[in-house]
Amino acid sequence: MRMDPTDVSDVTASAYTYLVNGHGPEDNWTGLFRAGERVRLRVINASAMTTFNVRIPGLKMTVVQADGLNVRPVRIDEFQIGVAETYDLVVEPKDRAYTLVAENSDRSGMARATLAPRAGMVAPVPPLRERPLATMKDMGMMDHAAMGHGGGSAMTHDMRDMNLAPTVKDTPAVQTISPMPVDRTGEPGQGLENVEGALTYRDLVALDRNPDTRTPSRAMQIHLTGNMERYMWAFDGVKMNEVKAPIPFTLGERVRVTLVNDTMMTHPIHLHGHFFELVTGKGDHAPRKHTVNVQPGGKVTFDLTADAPGDWAFHCHLLYHMHAGMMQVVTVRPAGEAA
Repeated sequence: MRMDPTDVSDVTASAYTYLVNGHGPEDNWTGLFRAGERVRLRVINASAMTTFNVRIPGLKMTVVQADGLNVRPVRIDEFQIGVAETYDLVVEPKDRAYTLVAENSDRSGMARATLAPRAGMVAPVPPLRERPLATMKDMGMMDHAAMGHGGGSAMTHDMRDMNLAPTVKDTPAVQTISPMPVDRTGEPGQGLENVEGALTYRDLVALDRNPDTRTPSRAMQIHLTGNMERYMWAFDGVKMNEVKAPIPFTLGERVRVTLVNDTMMTHPIHLHGHFFELVTGKGDHAPRKHTVNVQPGGKVTFDLTADAPGDWAFHCHLLYHMHAGMMQVVTVRPAGEAA
């Protein structure tokens, strides 16, 4: 099966105009500050289908919150933000204008705004950077051509051994490209691989001790499956309209969940009604989030305390992926109560 290495985004700037607070790149939306003051910015990815890479050329940013919860300050130059994620930043601008750049991860276009001490000021707008290409790592596999097993530059791979994923329904919704998923939480995301000072999930450390530090009583694995060719997206190869029952949790239980991305696209996975702790080696100060970007060919593990009774949406926050089937319901019930 051949994959297109340019398949980074479903929708590009050829169809979308990217906005900041409802204003397009030519509108020059401006946030005013007084020279010398510390300014707090809350960056929310409120888009439907776009992963943004955000930077302010000439100005360092200090991340102080992720998804609305405090983290130990971490100084950065750029960060990737998935749909529904939120980052709070502190900046200390000088008496000059700065351009806030939110570049689509496929670098086909950007949202742009200005931070300035006076209205009407404009800073240089950098050109779009070179388009990133998906690699064999994004496909969770070895590069056979690079190893001398292929005759050309096209990306090829072996069909996936479904025995490696016994919970996954082998259907056309399954894209068989990730036989060897790896933890990519120490990487900043597609398009930022070679950018110094780019934020990763492993840089995040909760400011306060986690409210629940129990060892999980059980573990589960969920595969993110699908492909652009048929545009069929699902969890474990089962689309929302094919699901027979919700994913069950007992009220108060602690569960370790691993998301395995078997596709070549980044998926922002969101769970309603709960925060979860990313397992990135931070112990009882693991960063708590409600949305996590799962990189292609990668996996993310989090610990969840099912502390909110009821039925909750669990889905990819890319609108078209959710609509195509990458969504299920999580149900949380007291012990002994049927879902």
